Amino acid sequence: MNIPMEFFSSIPFGELEISNITAIILLVISIFIFLAVGISSFKLIQSAFIDDKGEDS
Repeated sequence: MNIPMEFFSSIPFGELEISNITAIILLVISIFIFLAVGISSFKLIQSAFIDDKGEDS
């Protein structure tokens, strides 16, 4: 298996240098959390506008 060495290089982040793998993992987790919060917020707002059909008003 021939893996390019650029994959294991580091990204300068201020005074820190983080590896590409760490940056990719952080990016994936951030995108997942952003989508989860967005979907949750959308469903919460949507439920505020939909009347519950089971309640007697």
